Amino acid sequence: MQLVSITLEQCLNIRHTVLWPHLARNASRVEGDDDARHFGVLESGQVVSCLSVFMLDERRCQIRKFATLQTHQQQGYGRFLLQSVLETLVKAGVEFVQLDARTSAAAFYARFGFIAQGEPFHKKEIRYIRMSRGL
Repeated sequence: MQLVSITLEQCLNIRHTVLWPHLARNASRVEGDDDARHFGVLESGQVVSCLSVFMLDERRCQIRKFATLQTHQQQGYGRFLLQSVLETLVKAGVEFVQLDARTSAAAFYARFGFIAQGEPFHKKEIRYIRMSRGL
């Protein structure tokens, strides 16, 4: 496994396949994508997991659109990606990170120290909870 910076296009391929396969590929694009940093995990030359980091200000960011190919889920790729990106953010001087987690994935984020904030809400008929942590 290797952490790499990837292009938005590489990220969109995985986002669409995993998160919103029933929608048009462009539906996986979000505001700010062109300014975000996109990270991925390479396995045998293929990007198998990705997430995007959107800076809210100099010291705070939001992680969005975290996805791992179905064939590579439950094998540690997502765990490696999130841990590696959190370490990268610490080195960059980021002090706070937030994300909107699908409620089905909240326990995964809790293992990394993320704490639920507020009440669950819905986006595109999926239930989410805002989670955050200091770095």
